[in-house]
Amino acid sequence: MNESYAIPVPYPDELLYSVINRYHLRANNTSPKWTYKELFGTENIIPTIDLPSHIETFSRRNMLHGMTADDWMKDHTCYPFYAPFLPKNRANRLKQLMKGPDGSGIHALVGITASTVDRNSDLRFCSQCYEKDINQYGEPYWHRIHQLPGVWVCPVHRDVLHRMTYPVSDRYGLTVLSISKKMFGSVPIVANLSGKTINQLSDIARDIQALMQTNDLPVLYESRNIFLPRLRKQGYVTAGGRIRQQKLEEQFVICYGRELLEMLGSLPYGKDYTWLNLATRSARRAIHPLRQMLLIRFLYGSFNEFLEQSEVDDAPFGKGPWPCLNKAAEHYRTSIITDLLITRCTDTGRPVGTFTCECGFAYSRRGPDQSEEDKYRRGRIKSFGPVWMDKLQVHLREGISYRSIAALLGVDTNTVMKYAKDIVITRNLEPALLESPRKSFKPVRSKGSKHTRVDWGKRDLELSWIVEETCRRILSDRKNKPVRITISAIGRRVGKLSLLEKQKQKLPVTTKVLSDYLESTSQFQIRRVRWAAEQLAGEWPIKRWKLVKKAGLRPGYAQEVSDEIDRCIGQRASMNRIASAEVTPLWLH
Repeated sequence: MNESYAIPVPYPDELLYSVINRYHLRANNTSPKWTYKELFGTENIIPTIDLPSHIETFSRRNMLHGMTADDWMKDHTCYPFYAPFLPKNRANRLKQLMKGPDGSGIHALVGITASTVDRNSDLRFCSQCYEKDINQYGEPYWHRIHQLPGVWVCPVHRDVLHRMTYPVSDRYGLTVLSISKKMFGSVPIVANLSGKTINQLSDIARDIQALMQTNDLPVLYESRNIFLPRLRKQGYVTAGGRIRQQKLEEQFVICYGRELLEMLGSLPYGKDYTWLNLATRSARRAIHPLRQMLLIRFLYGSFNEFLEQSEVDDAPFGKGPWPCLNKAAEHYRTSIITDLLITRCTDTGRPVGTFTCECGFAYSRRGPDQSEEDKYRRGRIKSFGPVWMDKLQVHLREGISYRSIAALLGVDTNTVMKYAKDIVITRNLEPALLESPRKSFKPVRSKGSKHTRVDWGKRDLELSWIVEETCRRILSDRKNKPVRITISAIGRRVGKLSLLEKQKQKLPVTTKVLSDYLESTSQFQIRRVRWAAEQLAGEWPIKRWKLVKKAGLRPGYAQEVSDEIDRCIGQRASMNRIASAEVTPLWLH
């Protein structure tokens, strides 16, 4: 690093890219490669505006007032714009890629390469911010907020942003924002906007600015669970818990207007699988942050109001404690339950609450509660507990009929008969019989029998070899469409289906071998995705919808399958870049 010049102290909301630019000017380097060598220890990098890499090395080589790599990422890159809308594991992966020396897969991981929202290719600035920075700091700089997707108007001055037209460097160089406007050319990024549109764009920019200034980044990936209370309150959810997608889309388009949504690349095209549909369904893939911010503003009015409201902590069953509905207990209908587990119904998507009392009684019901009386509504009993069982034994000794006991304990007659039978059998058995283990009886073969004894050990070993070879052959077949490895599929192929299904206990080796190869639905879908990616190897970029169609996936696949799709798309993009480059530099992506 040039000993005469230290890295400049970053200004508020200044891009790391801009800090590098200012250092380049102060060091009076004639080549950007000299600057990269001094700041990063290598000249084989490509400076990236939004999501750069090499940040750990940069931070370590340029110690500045205790700023860590995390500080640079949070305050001087676009990481806070994307991270809240990613699954936690992908957000952590993004952070590691940005800190590390290879950022070639960053944009694919985030989903930018596959998104239809345009990525800003030009550096943008606000004319009033430009003048203010010169007066306050003595020099202008590139503001982070001005480079984000969806920011067409300065959130502070409400002016349409300008883009630099010349001099603009190539992807290996640095574009400097000169101190004099006579030294560069620029034009507004859009012209002839109505006052209404400028106001809308200004409000959207302010929401994005509020997101970037939030200290504790909220996790907004599970958008359906977050938005469901507000959607329900505004009449977009049916009694069965389904989203009225057509009504939601109509009102969303009316709110912003088709022209503005098209300008932002966020008009929900299609019927069943628009980005708006996906944002209000169970999470299968990440939605672009700009589109999520548009939906938040539509539902809540602004991002700040969204953060302040309390419905993010969705309470479909109200606040506890909740009543115990064990009719055998003295505290029946008394609110003493504090143990509540909320899950989602796989059929309807509605919340399901499981309430467990200290008496051992546990029950569940679907939500959300619509009235105060709903808290006394009981769905399925998960556990009766010792109090209920003791009461049942008392009633049985009293000689009460099963039907009467059912009414007293709040269950149906069949339930009483089921548990009464177990109690009676246990009570009538002699202690000696309960303590002594059962004797196993082996069938005696008559001397005149013509049947020969089967050597199950030998049969098991031979069959295990055949099964393993068949499984390996299926996995190694890259030409034909993948076949899922199941017991029935392997059994039919080797002609031993009945044996594999009915004689498992006699075939321990074969069963173990087969269990090592059996595939779950998600594992099989991941293998199909990889096969489809190989089949589309000649195409670049690979379209997500085409990969999904080639793999034969239906809507509803698991998150790990979606992650594998993103990985295959990103890997293919990376391989294409490597194959097309004469020299492969390290990426500051």
